[in-house]
Amino acid sequence: QVNNEEVKEEKVYEPVTFNYDIYDNNYEVTFEKSPGRAVTLSQFMTEMLLALGLEDRMVGTAFMDNEIYPEFKEAYESIPVLSDKYPSKEVLFSVEPDFVSGWKSAFNEKRVASASEMMENGMNPYLAISISGSGSFEAVYQDFRDLGKVFAVEEKAEEVVSKMQAEIKEIQDKVGDVSEEDMVKVFAYDSGEKEPFVVAGGGISGDIVRQAKAKNIFDDIQKGYATVSWEEVVERDPDVIVIVDYGDTDYDTKLNFLKEHPALQDLKAVKEEKFVK
Repeated sequence: QVNNEEVKEEKVYEPVTFNYDIYDNNYEVTFEKSPGRAVTLSQFMTEMLLALGLEDRMVGTAFMDNEIYPEFKEAYESIPVLSDKYPSKEVLFSVEPDFVSGWKSAFNEKRVASASEMMENGMNPYLAISISGSGSFEAVYQDFRDLGKVFAVEEKAEEVVSKMQAEIKEIQDKVGDVSEEDMVKVFAYDSGEKEPFVVAGGGISGDIVRQAKAKNIFDDIQKGYATVSWEEVVERDPDVIVIVDYGDTDYDTKLNFLKEHPALQDLKAVKEEKFVK
């Protein structure tokens, strides 16, 4: 006898395949089912999965640069922290993940384990495209959509993307139309004392400056980050200095260094104390 009650069919999982070049080795990675034991080895990936509401499918996090984004604090505290920096291979393997993601450097036996060894032990690597030298906001949106497919949360991914796009449009509308000659000139300082390591024209960080309708003084460099000379900084004379706050050297230490650097005393940004954290 047939029961006439409507049976809700579970959506069939569509396998998702990625091709990665990791330390000159090519990998084809296929997710045959939605991961249930994810480990994130960078703050950006931890927060991306939390933005998608996936904390119940995360079995470990590592390598935080800053405090967790406040909106995700409660969810984050429910997930084990495997290490302050990279965990050992033994610690990673002990939680039996089926998804591992973070900085590319994690997929190296000198740091955690090679992508080959992870895959041999049932762990699928995932590499975000937004952190490459060609990263951009569009790449971030693509990463969210790709993660939506991997974890079968496509609707949530679109919701996150739409929210980001709306926030960026709101900021751009406030800035209004700006001619190139009127753009604020930005020096984005990452780190370094003998020579500055800077945010350059490529990558997501360079795109953040572009999307804010400002002029990155090193936008002629195609890489995401680059080492330049202090003389070049002085020559390009920025209106504003953005200080990237992360890692072991805090914002105040970097700020004081820049304010006291003999070569920078005549910079407009230094004289007017135009610093952004």
